[in-house]
Amino acid sequence: MKVVVIGAGVGGLTTAALLAQAGLEVSVLEHHTYPGGSAGTFWHRGFRFDAGATLLAGFDEEGVFTRLERRLGVRFPVRKLTPGEPLMEVWLPDGRVVMRPVGRAFELEAQREAFGKSVQGFWAWQERRALALWKLAQGLPFPPADVQELRQLVRKGLPWALENLADLGGLLADLLRPTLTHAPADPIFRRFLDAQLLIASQTDARGTYALFGAAALDLPHRSPALPEGGMGAIAETLAEAVQIHGGRLLYRHRVERLRVRNGRVEAVEVALGGRRRGEREVLEADVFIANLTPGDLAALIPDGPQPPPPADGWGAFMLHAVVPEGLIPPGAPYRQWAGEGDWTFVSLADAGGPLRGPAGWRVLSASVHTRLAEWRGLSKEGYQAHKQAWQERVLRQVERLIPGIRESALLVLGGTPRTYHFYTRRQDGWVGGYPQRHPFRTPSPRTPFPNLWRVGETIFPGQSVPAVAMGGERVAALVLARLGLANPSEPQSPAPLSSTQP
Repeated sequence: MKVVVIGAGVGGLTTAALLAQAGLEVSVLEHHTYPGGSAGTFWHRGFRFDAGATLLAGFDEEGVFTRLERRLGVRFPVRKLTPGEPLMEVWLPDGRVVMRPVGRAFELEAQREAFGKSVQGFWAWQERRALALWKLAQGLPFPPADVQELRQLVRKGLPWALENLADLGGLLADLLRPTLTHAPADPIFRRFLDAQLLIASQTDARGTYALFGAAALDLPHRSPALPEGGMGAIAETLAEAVQIHGGRLLYRHRVERLRVRNGRVEAVEVALGGRRRGEREVLEADVFIANLTPGDLAALIPDGPQPPPPADGWGAFMLHAVVPEGLIPPGAPYRQWAGEGDWTFVSLADAGGPLRGPAGWRVLSASVHTRLAEWRGLSKEGYQAHKQAWQERVLRQVERLIPGIRESALLVLGGTPRTYHFYTRRQDGWVGGYPQRHPFRTPSPRTPFPNLWRVGETIFPGQSVPAVAMGGERVAALVLARLGLANPSEPQSPAPLSSTQP
């Protein structure tokens, strides 16, 4: 049984590794030269920069990456943060800096110190909702893609509903009401919530439905970790797992078209790059997995309509820099500016991490949300001017967190939605998935073709590296169920990993 996976993002690689482990003949096609897509890590002048995603969790006992280690027999190269260790610092308009440490008791203490006792009720609600959700969320088939997933949803949901019967009314109400409903009136605390939720749900506390908001705010308590060598180490480990279990990865293979016959996909037409630039191949398979957005997948289907990104979807402006180690003020690895001007999220490579670059220097990435429409229709000269203006604008914000960066940086790189489109082929450079305004916003992985499935941040459970990996688990289970094959889950012996450096 042959499987073709289009795109070596974390979702596609997770699905590919699990299907290869189950004995299927798996080929992953990736147009770029390294895996990970928006969660990849690239080399430039001797330093490794994260292309986009930087936050990582899911290493608790029941976390997705712990499960994948057991199932695939690999080890993800990460440093897990310990309880009490600072994860994130948030700068607010009135000069307050709020710490988000690992561990609920530590965070509650930090919240009381920053905002007083008025926020205790909010965090009690958040903890209660998050703990209830995590009991349901692992492997949740929502919205169900077929009758079998509907039955699975009922089997999981009914016992959970009975267990939470006393609070079921509130849980159901939180599917509809915004996170802001539960927040105290303190405008600075609400600003803090807006900043945090924009990272995780792509909208603010007024826009994020409350159940998702509770889960999104739980990041510090889901075993966060710093990947050694950058976020791309996760994708590289999954790529190695594909090969360990007999699959193959084909880089510089860009899928240009799906061949459809009798209502099924029968093959992909591929353009090759590198030394084989200009050559074409056709790969036939029984099952196809697309690690693509709906619009990018539709573009591969002959004569099909191509839906645009959602009107409220986001792009990102990324600023990558290398600065002297001594320039970085002590503190958490993640720092967010939520004062006046653009909200800016800064990710710092682990201090002294040799896999990111030469000693004495530290790599950082800063990201800011930007509207996709702002980058459409620009001339070459207009685009360069707009990019330069944005780079200056983001540098000014990063300077608030790291004074002296402009004068001391060894190098500075800017990336726009057009940059994302060029390197990841994402339509308009749309990143982050659907803003989580209601529970039906993120669709299931099904497509109009019974042997073609989607994976990635635009299927439930949505964006974030752990969520995308969970989506990959789900799609692998769907494929195996359709083929009448068992879904292997027994632990494997960890396999030795090669260096994360290419």
